[in-house]
Amino acid sequence: MKKKINIYAFIQARQTSKRLPNKIFLKLNKHTILKNIYLRLKKSKFLNNIVYLIPKNSNNTKLKNYLKSKKYKFFCGDEHNVLKRYHDALKMFNPDVIVRITSDCPLVDYRLLDKMINKFLKFKNIDYFSNTIKRSFPDGLDIEIFTKNALKITYKKAKKKYDLEHVTPYMQKNLKVSNFQNDKNYSKLRWTLDTMEDYNKLNNMFEKFKLKTSYSWKKILNYENS
Repeated sequence: MKKKINIYAFIQARQTSKRLPNKIFLKLNKHTILKNIYLRLKKSKFLNNIVYLIPKNSNNTKLKNYLKSKKYKFFCGDEHNVLKRYHDALKMFNPDVIVRITSDCPLVDYRLLDKMINKFLKFKNIDYFSNTIKRSFPDGLDIEIFTKNALKITYKKAKKKYDLEHVTPYMQKNLKVSNFQNDKNYSKLRWTLDTMEDYNKLNNMFEKFKLKTSYSWKKILNYENS
């Protein structure tokens, strides 16, 4: 009997963003950014669990309490060595495959995710799979998928501060990787959430066209230039 593959989404989140503090509590379509991401991922047919990975310090108490109130799974780990936070979460939950999502991607789409996971599971020797190595999707639809062994190797061998902070650069440079490419290049579109300007653009689009949290990225694309 074939072993079931355990797939977890690890969502990186914090309150202390330098450019836009507490952005995770801003709202799109009446839901916080954190809830939007959760709602947009929970329909995945492949994900077994969604876990928020947050820094273990007093600056993120509001975030911790919010996640508790929503009964969302979360893990508190190293604030600056985010790679260690991921590795410690791996030891806690023991997934076979990890999907890395960051909380500045409120429009991440389970449909796109499921296409990528389905393809990843068919690979025989790929450690890391992403749509960000060569970008063709709007900035803000970033999805990274990797094996637990890839994370273990990276944690053991990565030493540079940049690699520890950003988790996956070592994988991209040193392990077996593949990129998921869209048919058309939309990489110049900005759907990420780093600044108040980003938020105003997304929020105005949601309000003007009465967009729903459930809309696919392709449907949202139709409103981008309307």
